[in-house]
Amino acid sequence: PRFGPTMEWDTAAGQAVVEAAGGAVVVYDAQSTIPESAPLRYNRENLLNPFFVVASADFRFA
Repeated sequence: PRFGPTMEWDTAAGQAVVEAAGGAVVVYDAQSTIPESAPLRYNRENLLNPFFVVASADFRFA
């Protein structure tokens, strides 16, 4: 795990691999303006990623 801040370019390639394998990269940040469990998106005005999790496609927040 990485607990420091990440930028879009730190995660884009990894997200592509995860999604190609059937997984998902989703937002997990109550402080963000992006809803939790929304897919991590790119090309936003703020290039800093919100907190996120990588999980299987059938993962659901408790």
